[in-house]
Amino acid sequence: MVILLSTPKKEKRMRTVRLFSILVVSGVLAISCNQNEKSNDAQNNSEGLIAQASIPVEEKIPTIQEIIASDIGFTELKKLVQSSEFEEIFNQKGPYTIFAPLNGAFNKLPKGSLENILKPENKDQLSAIMNCHIIPRVINEADMQKAIEEGKGSITLETINGTNLIASLKRGKIYLIDKNGNAGRLMTTDIEATNGIVHTIESVMLPKDKK
Repeated sequence: MVILLSTPKKEKRMRTVRLFSILVVSGVLAISCNQNEKSNDAQNNSEGLIAQASIPVEEKIPTIQEIIASDIGFTELKKLVQSSEFEEIFNQKGPYTIFAPLNGAFNKLPKGSLENILKPENKDQLSAIMNCHIIPRVINEADMQKAIEEGKGSITLETINGTNLIASLKRGKIYLIDKNGNAGRLMTTDIEATNGIVHTIESVMLPKDKK
């Protein structure tokens, strides 16, 4: 029976191989861990950027003039404003409440009325009409509804030039009536501006006819 014994030299070589294998495995594990950490760091950083990107940017509140100038629903009103001193007034501090006639409101006027109002010689008439739509303080829809209910169905609103408008409720909607009996329903209300508030109206309010 022959027994093979490893020589000291062979045992030393085997220990060296095993040690090398352990070092290789340890190195692979270390590299793998580092890569996982880098991947997690990158993911965390990415999530941080996404979270930052999702923070909403506060929008700038426009002036009354900017609202009228930028909304296609006010194309006809913008013509009146640009042809008068109100382009500057609507950028001033205020505060004002504006009943802004929509484009359809001007279509209710007699044919050629808008063109006639825009003539330079009718500047005073234009100003008088514009003043019928301006209240020199802020009054929102809820304020008007409450005042109308407390006023037994209607209230009087005094405009910036002293013209009175009657406000009343009909089927939960606010209507304005001018000195000539023209009525217009408020459509979109409580449009916030830096210098006041805007309510859109379906009819043009006019000063008292001179007879």
